[in-house]
Amino acid sequence: MSPERVFQVLTILGLAGGGWLYGDYWKKSSLPPLDNDSAATLRAENSELVQRVDTLKDELAQVRSMLSNGPFPVSDDIISWVEKDYDMVFLKAPNVRLASPTKIRDAAHANLRLIHGEVDLENEGLAWELLGLLPPNQRLFTQLLFVNSSGVKGICDLSEQRILLSENFDAMSVPDRSVLVRLLGQLLAYQNYPKKEWGSRDEWQAWEAVHTGSAAAQQARFLRRNPAANEADWNDPEPAREQLLNDLEPALQGFCNFPFIEGADFSRYFFIDSREGWAAMFLTPPNTTAAVLHPNQKERETVEISFPNSGQEIIHANTIGELGLRLWLEPFTGMDESGLLAEQWRGDRYQLRRRKDKQFTLTWKIALADEKSAKILKTEVERSMIPHFHETQASRKTEVTVSDTILTFTNSPKK
Repeated sequence: MSPERVFQVLTILGLAGGGWLYGDYWKKSSLPPLDNDSAATLRAENSELVQRVDTLKDELAQVRSMLSNGPFPVSDDIISWVEKDYDMVFLKAPNVRLASPTKIRDAAHANLRLIHGEVDLENEGLAWELLGLLPPNQRLFTQLLFVNSSGVKGICDLSEQRILLSENFDAMSVPDRSVLVRLLGQLLAYQNYPKKEWGSRDEWQAWEAVHTGSAAAQQARFLRRNPAANEADWNDPEPAREQLLNDLEPALQGFCNFPFIEGADFSRYFFIDSREGWAAMFLTPPNTTAAVLHPNQKERETVEISFPNSGQEIIHANTIGELGLRLWLEPFTGMDESGLLAEQWRGDRYQLRRRKDKQFTLTWKIALADEKSAKILKTEVERSMIPHFHETQASRKTEVTVSDTILTFTNSPKK
């Protein structure tokens, strides 16, 4: 019998036996006062009950130890369902294990290093501060680490190509199993279509939208097709993570939610369209978040952005795409207006430079569809955003200019 089945049987027997014994004990104890012999019998029965409970706890601990030191048993039915739903097969058996919070955090740390590099994330966080995407002194790396490891039921460790489940994962819970389904989908897609280098934040967000978004959409399909999820009330299996997301700055929250919302919608578009389109989505994933946001449009070629050589040391350079532009505008212009303005995005690039006096200058260039769109965006930024920068970053100079179809935002020290 598998460890998972032993665990389930012991749990059921323990609950049933414990409930019956306690019920019988309290039933007897509620009777009129007994003589000494009867009281001694009850005490003996109670002592036996305590011993049985202790034995059951030991057995459950042994099973939990077996699971933590070896592979977590995943039923063939779930693996087959995931493979059939994705129209792919695992190239090697999925490696699934129970893990402590520390090991899950280490896996999240390894994923961030694999995707972005730890130094790059620190510099990206500084750039986001100067862009106004993050308040001062909020480390991007730390926040992403907490969101991806705290309160989660599991994580897909890309660096080791394995799945780690939290120690409180409940194999009998439909919502918990749906998390496992999502993680299996991520691992399955990564085995078949791996990628370990991304040219920019925007390219990574687009790739993640395909892989994580498809897995999130599959999780939703699993829940819809499971009668137990539809007939019974159940809670979110990862409420702590949801609370962490809600506490994030709006821009960072938008980046983190993108694969689960817009990415899942993008995946459904091709899943419903055809199996050929679904496979092509993984084979040639979009390179920009603009393509994810507009799945019914042909992916546009982006405008190459160039910078003059100022002689200053370039600390970090990146592209945040239509998604980044939308999230930059949204707190000031609202969701609808920011979406309309960001739709005119045709390319962007920022550079974070360190001057000789060790202070930093940020220059962000955004290519728009036409000169009119660039001027409209400039007017809106000057109206609703520049006053905010003057207030929150009083020691710095922020301005926005337009040349043809290129809008340039700069943030530099006043002296």
